Amino acid sequence: MHTNTTTCWHKQLLLFFTVFLFANTGIADVPPEQQTEINHLVDFVRNSACLMERNGAKHSSTEAASHILKRYDYFRDEINNTEDFILMTASRSTITGKDYQVLCPNHAPLRAQDWLLAELDKFRALQSKTTSVSLN
Repeated sequence: MHTNTTTCWHKQLLLFFTVFLFANTGIADVPPEQQTEINHLVDFVRNSACLMERNGAKHSSTEAASHILKRYDYFRDEINNTEDFILMTASRSTITGKDYQVLCPNHAPLRAQDWLLAELDKFRALQSKTTSVSLN
């Protein structure tokens, strides 16, 4: 009788770990090749001379990059590509729905989403050129 109870307990434990393992494989994130894009965008924000305005408060570029990374950690399971990353981490407040604004010296304010999508396009174009040059 003790053997059957032990065997049943082991089966339940094995089932639990199997379900846990397969449940966690469904967690989304950007594909590994797009992680380079995300790293570039975070560095782009951090190294910019721009401020990010969120809900009326202005934040330095290093504070903005830190905020984006915190949101990335929070929304990671809902992010499937770099565009999702921009939309979910650096576009608008989840509380107020207000767009984040980027304030760069000598430029009109921009929506953060537009600013980052433009930089992503530039980065991809540069990566494409670099790849085609290295293949030749």
